[in-house]
Amino acid sequence: MNILYILLAAFYIALLMLQPALPQAVTALLKAMPILFLIVMVVKYRGQFQSRTVITLLLALSFSVLGDVLLALDTGQLFIGGLAAFFVSHLFYIITMLPVKKYRTDVLLLYLFLAIGVFCLLYPTLNEMLIPVIFYTIVLMIMASLTWMTDKSNGFLVLGGAVFVISDSILALNRFYMPFSYADIAIMCSYYLAQFCLVKGFLQATDKSK
Repeated sequence: MNILYILLAAFYIALLMLQPALPQAVTALLKAMPILFLIVMVVKYRGQFQSRTVITLLLALSFSVLGDVLLALDTGQLFIGGLAAFFVSHLFYIITMLPVKKYRTDVLLLYLFLAIGVFCLLYPTLNEMLIPVIFYTIVLMIMASLTWMTDKSNGFLVLGGAVFVISDSILALNRFYMPFSYADIAIMCSYYLAQFCLVKGFLQATDKSK
């Protein structure tokens, strides 16, 4: 599982570096392939998950695939659709992590301060994206915070949530604040790591509960 996922992710990241002239639809499919592979893995190991976890985790990954495709095809009009897809994906990740075992005020404050810091940089250029970005940021920070507070919490889940925040922060800063070299590569490396860690974390949590 680990090796094939890394190869699929590395292949797409190599495409970002080499920038071959490929049809946009092909690029979108290749971008989504690592997450589609995670979906296959969840289905393969579905017997190790609770039935509710399988459903919500598959929905989270499926909406991530939709978000990947919309952002890969984005010509300026599909970004809000991609944002909405990942918003729903995070909601399903949140549902998968319930119930909360113990509230961590320190974690909540840490992610709150991080969100405020990034938002202050983005605010002057958000314009009509202001409300969507606010709502997306809220659900992202809740998801990342819950990786510490769920009864399923483990190192993989915590790392997955944190790296997802890093990935989306880089994406937002690159799009709305200041574009920088190799941003796409940094975004996708951290994104693929985050998704892998979340799925691995849920699987590890299930193994421990047995």
